[in-house]
Amino acid sequence: MGSNVVDIKILDRNYRVMCPDGQETALRDAARQLDERMVDTRTSTKLTNMEQIAIMAALNLCHEWIQEKAVETKKIAALEDKIGLLQATIEKAIGNPKAAAAEIKAIETAAKPDSE
Repeated sequence: MGSNVVDIKILDRNYRVMCPDGQETALRDAARQLDERMVDTRTSTKLTNMEQIAIMAALNLCHEWIQEKAVETKKIAALEDKIGLLQATIEKAIGNPKAAAAEIKAIETAAKPDSE
């Protein structure tokens, strides 16, 4: 697999970046989004140092990514609980009611929200 040099612009500075074949559009989109975030960071913080702007933008992006990852983890856990419940229901339907009932009870107990 080859790679190409792609020219991008972030905060009025030009950069040449190596990019795998077929990923040029994705790289340009990422650069455009990063540029927008860095412009927003520069405007909202009044920072002028490029490195500080980049660090603040990166911290904000990482924070958002961590929050989204936590939401996705909760969604996956809920789906896994539902799959377990479906599996137990199927087992019950095909003739293993004792094992299915125990599995359903365990899943329901684990799926109850903790008191906060």
